[in-house]
Amino acid sequence: MKHRRFFLIFLPAVFIFLLGIGCESEIKDPKGTLEKQAKRYWTERLINKNFEYTYEEETKDNLPPFSTYREELRIVTRFPTSSVEVKEVQMEGDVGRVKLEVKCLVPGFPKSLPLPLGDEWILKGNKWRHKRKLETQGKK
Repeated sequence: MKHRRFFLIFLPAVFIFLLGIGCESEIKDPKGTLEKQAKRYWTERLINKNFEYTYEEETKDNLPPFSTYREELRIVTRFPTSSVEVKEVQMEGDVGRVKLEVKCLVPGFPKSLPLPLGDEWILKGNKWRHKRKLETQGKK
């Protein structure tokens, strides 16, 4: 009798616990999370040149090997960047669009120049992933 009571209480508790571990918690503030993630992504990419970080943040669709990715980004990030600012975040379901302004230091100019950027993010597995633009995907 004691064994039966133990199993009637223990097994459902274990099942509920395991079910909870397998479920990912939903993002409480997807728009705010995307804003922070986009700012960090572009800061790492343009200011810190941390291409390992940005590689991990990309959607995995058509993602080249890291060595190719790194070379592509070295070419497009030649001008030093002094700041990244998120201007607007829009969401439509699992797709987010972010408008940013980066300030680039261009040789020959006395001050940094503002440059508008826009990119798209996809919510996959409860995490925002950066969607690479066609222009940065190397042509075959």
